Amino acid sequence: MKSASNTIQELLARARRRLNCFAAAFIAPDQRIFHFECADDKQREFPQKLIRRSTNSFMAMCREQSEPVIRNRVRDSSDGPLLCRFLVVPVHDELEALAGVFVMYNHANGVEFNSADAGMARRLARLFTKVISLPRDPLTQLLTREGFERQVTLHRQAHPDEGPAALLYGDIDQLHVINDSLGFQTGDRAIILASQQLLVIANAHDGAVSRLSGDRFTVFLPNCPLERAREVGVKMSKAVASARFTSNAQPIQISMSWGVAALRGDDKNVDHGLAAAEVACKAAKDRGRNRVEIYQDTDASIIRRHDDLLIVGRLRSALDEGRFLVYGQPIASLQRGEVTRRYEMLVRLVDEDDKLVMPQEFMSSATRYQLLPQLDRQVIGHVLQKLKAAMAVPGFKPLQVSLNLSGPTICEPEFADWLETQLKDSGVPGDWIGFELTENAAIANLERAQALIARLGNLGCKFALDDFGTGVNSLAYLKALKLSMIKIDGSFIRDVLENERSESLVRGIAQLAKSMGIETVAEYVETPTICMRLIDLGVQFGQGYALGKPVLLDRILDPVRSLALAS
Repeated sequence: MKSASNTIQELLARARRRLNCFAAAFIAPDQRIFHFECADDKQREFPQKLIRRSTNSFMAMCREQSEPVIRNRVRDSSDGPLLCRFLVVPVHDELEALAGVFVMYNHANGVEFNSADAGMARRLARLFTKVISLPRDPLTQLLTREGFERQVTLHRQAHPDEGPAALLYGDIDQLHVINDSLGFQTGDRAIILASQQLLVIANAHDGAVSRLSGDRFTVFLPNCPLERAREVGVKMSKAVASARFTSNAQPIQISMSWGVAALRGDDKNVDHGLAAAEVACKAAKDRGRNRVEIYQDTDASIIRRHDDLLIVGRLRSALDEGRFLVYGQPIASLQRGEVTRRYEMLVRLVDEDDKLVMPQEFMSSATRYQLLPQLDRQVIGHVLQKLKAAMAVPGFKPLQVSLNLSGPTICEPEFADWLETQLKDSGVPGDWIGFELTENAAIANLERAQALIARLGNLGCKFALDDFGTGVNSLAYLKALKLSMIKIDGSFIRDVLENERSESLVRGIAQLAKSMGIETVAEYVETPTICMRLIDLGVQFGQGYALGKPVLLDRILDPVRSLALAS
């Protein structure tokens, strides 16, 4: 109930003005006065006292009849002086149950209420029903997201010419630590405590609060510029941080991070504004927590987050529906005598309009929202099944495929078991399969990478270190990891013709790798001239448009088409 206070208060104010009455109130079924609106704040006590005295009779009248009731001759006793005039209207919820009473009061010498007033009050009561029926969160009694969106819509419909509005998106910092260490009941207490603090401040600024889910909250601030909304966010952060409670005699303190975004007048719903505010909130967490950030179109970090948030839904649905294609880009020998066909597997998503979505458009989102393990598994499973089917076709020639593994995938405890099972079930020879790790993935998960390489190496699988040369410990990984190949980062290859240092680095890497029995692959080989220079520098393999563009895996595995590709 309280989380809708600003809208109810607005309805009461509108009723008082339109019906030219002195005061208006909304009374709950338990006879509490939830909201009160008065023309003269200095004279609030008398009408409030009269309304409290009459709540029993108001409820009784409204239970007996569903129509407005007019009492223009209210007295203390049958022969007492005229005290006031009342117009009482029942308010029902969507299930037709009595949800409260809408009361208008006028002085004894004020204008009498009439049937036209009753009709106006009946129409206002229907608006009350919409507000009273807004869905609520059972833990905090705040609005749910659905209720929040409906309330914002009601407000904007009632105030089409109002100034700019703001949306705040808040997240309790590290609530999972409380849940893990002290239990979910303590975590729920933290959520309730935060909701109480937010409600007080939001009501003071005519705002509405909702609990989206878990530890996430949203606030709507009407007629509020961004900078003032930021100040409200700071107040909320301070209020939550100053409110503490104990659990098993242990003091608990929580904090919140906030993002602020504008709600434009042309937005048909709040989704766009909430997405922007959520992005700003995540930036606040990255920048230290317990702070407020405004969504700015000029903030590169926030823009990237916003783009990631917009695409993550499409990415999830594409993965769930299997809407992706696997391509293979040739890894060509730069030396004579190499006959084995090698390809790096590259994934492309297919959007709802059957258009390809390139990795640079979705990889950041997949990384941020922990979808890389799902993506890696689906690509690996897809490739192994395609190879299994191709092996049964007469004339199929063996090949080697190279699959990318992300750091989060390596970190999954059960991934090695899953991968080994997939390989054995497919029947694909282990020496057909290679895996590529980036230096970042290797450094973050060195022990797991070593264990995975040793385990799959027993099945004949090979491992390559991708983007070699960009990390600060590139040489150390050659010693720590049992690698079969290193892929020299394209930043050294692109300017190898003009930059002597790049040329020296490429030559040195090729010589070092050869002495250790490790093959070298140059990435981003874009011209025949670069290709010839790499041969002179001793690089064994190349990958790039000068040597072959990505081709659908199905074409590579088709015996007839694969012959054409090879020629």
